[in-house]
Amino acid sequence: MQKAVNISNASQDDEIDLFAIFSVLWRGKFWIGLAATIGFFLGGWYAFRVAEPIYPATATLKMETSQENIVDIQSVVADSILSGGWGDESQINTEMEVIQSRNMIAKLVDKLNLLEDPNYNSYLAEELAEMEPDESWLPQINIRSMIRSIFVSNEDDEGDEEPVSDVEIMNKVIDNALDVFRVSNISETYIFEIGADTSDPAESVRMANALADIYIQDAVDEKFEVTEKASKWLSQKAAELKVELESSEVRIKEFNDGTQLVSPENLAVLTRQLKDMRQRISDLQETHDATRARVQSIELLSGSDDFTTIANVAGDSRLTRLADMIASNQVAPDAFQIRLDQVVAQAKTDMARLTQQMNALSESENTFKLQVEEQSDDLVQLQQLRREAEANSLLYESFLSRLKEITVQQGLLSPTARLLSPATPQRASAPRKASIMMMALILGGLAGIGAMLLRELLNNTFRSPEVLENFTAHNVLGTLPQIKAKTRRKVLNYAATNPTSNFAEAVRNLRTSILLSDVDNPPQVIMATSSTPAEGKTTVSLTLAQNMAGLGKRVLVLEGDIRKRVFAEYFDIEKSVGFIAVMMGEATLQDAVIHPEGMGVDILLGERSTANAADIFSSQKFIDLLAQLRNEYDYIIIDTPPVLAVPDARVIGQHADSILYSVRWDKTSKTEVKTGLSMFSSVGLEVDGLVMTMLDLKKIRQYGYAGGYGYAYGYGDSYHSN
Repeated sequence: MQKAVNISNASQDDEIDLFAIFSVLWRGKFWIGLAATIGFFLGGWYAFRVAEPIYPATATLKMETSQENIVDIQSVVADSILSGGWGDESQINTEMEVIQSRNMIAKLVDKLNLLEDPNYNSYLAEELAEMEPDESWLPQINIRSMIRSIFVSNEDDEGDEEPVSDVEIMNKVIDNALDVFRVSNISETYIFEIGADTSDPAESVRMANALADIYIQDAVDEKFEVTEKASKWLSQKAAELKVELESSEVRIKEFNDGTQLVSPENLAVLTRQLKDMRQRISDLQETHDATRARVQSIELLSGSDDFTTIANVAGDSRLTRLADMIASNQVAPDAFQIRLDQVVAQAKTDMARLTQQMNALSESENTFKLQVEEQSDDLVQLQQLRREAEANSLLYESFLSRLKEITVQQGLLSPTARLLSPATPQRASAPRKASIMMMALILGGLAGIGAMLLRELLNNTFRSPEVLENFTAHNVLGTLPQIKAKTRRKVLNYAATNPTSNFAEAVRNLRTSILLSDVDNPPQVIMATSSTPAEGKTTVSLTLAQNMAGLGKRVLVLEGDIRKRVFAEYFDIEKSVGFIAVMMGEATLQDAVIHPEGMGVDILLGERSTANAADIFSSQKFIDLLAQLRNEYDYIIIDTPPVLAVPDARVIGQHADSILYSVRWDKTSKTEVKTGLSMFSSVGLEVDGLVMTMLDLKKIRQYGYAGGYGYAYGYGDSYHSN
């Protein structure tokens, strides 16, 4: 079997199947061609009947890249404004935006009086249209009015229209005028082109030349305005700086008169003296601390007999000698104690003296510190005043110089652009009829292609057993094509009278697949169901039973769909009793079973009942009936209602040996199949196999499914059964 051509399932690994896409497009070649043809004719209609001819006109300008400056005025105003400093791409792009700015177009509107031109003032055009009724007897189609009538509600039209303000009218005219112009720069040059496109060649020339003249004059006016503003600002600023300079000089004089400020050199001397004084205080503090530590150590050791250690701590040579003499019993310890007391007393006297010296130096330090701080503050303030005065002086001189320079520059202003060639009339540039028609042809074809691909992507059905197996992870046991029969009854007649037909072969393949699904324990009770009605499950049940009977087996078909009871459409039935009567003991099995002529199978019909069908199939009596049927027949095939409609199939499936699930080709949705299988799984049942029914063999060949599964040969007429 060839690979499936459904592009929505062409690859499970996110790969693009080019063959599948080509097949889809080839199948839809007629619709694609039709869409392309429609697009071609629509393009031709637009190009020849709807589109207005457009006449271009282009004025060429050259930007002056440099201008001679008598003075250095660029430090006062922008370089690109006064000197034409071109070269930067951003500046070129800026000028292009300036040319087509709303302010520039507003000047054009005033110069050409476009407010009075109905071609640009749509409000005026509407007024003129109301005043001058159309005398043509042909109907006029206004596409804009038609579109407006679609998107604008009638309630707005019925209300009183508010008067349009002058600002709104002006903005609308500017918008319409902007649509006329195009501005471009020739690459690697300072040449600009101002183009105008209108339906009148003379109007295009007038608009392009007018905008070029306005831009050139506007550049001169802008320069003059800028220099005028700069001159006024510089004059005012120079006067303010002069006053500020004089004020700063007065503040310096007043400060010098009111303070006794020493020179920076003397302040440095005072600072050094203060530093030396702080160092002396630090040294005295260290000496005081060392003496106090020695006294404390002596006091801790006093009273002990270790005279040598006490002498070492005291640091007195005389005590050291006395300690040696005491050790040799030359002197009594009292002499050592007397000398030790003298050393301690002297140390305390030194500590008191050091304390007095530190206090005196600290007072001097504070005095010096205050003096240095005062001198420092005065010096900083004086230096600040001098710097301010110097800055004011420099600013005043600079502004005064710039004021003189810009006064000279005002008389030397020149435009930054000049007109190289004015606009002239040209032939119509639009519409390009051939291009429009070719583009419409291409777009129509692309629209057709997109529609075909979208249709295929949105397909939610199954067109091949391979796709069905991959989606459900269940085996497809057989595929049954549509057969040439217009009624249900003729289906069985066809299968019986054409045993060598491809439909019969497909049924035999299905029978073989079922019986070989479990060779050791072949199923005896086979249940057939589907997701929804009209998927061919009843046809599968009856034709499968008919084929099994050809093996010489006793086969019974039980009509499990007691709600619809469609078996009557297949057979001429006179009996009114069915399996419910057998269950209840109201009739024997032999009395209830019918034997259709030419089929070789027994049929046990369903009956209407006031009891719930699911309750009937879950009862013990139904189980007993199945047990009886197992003893009487080799195979029992139960045709059940669709699983998504009622719960009967899930109840009957508990007693079946095998469950066949019918899926109608290119009809049953994936969602329905997935939901149906999951409903069986929810009650612990597993479908043993799938049957793809009612294959349209003509469409199969178009989709590229040739050969395999026994559906390469078939019949064109369709037959729909449940």
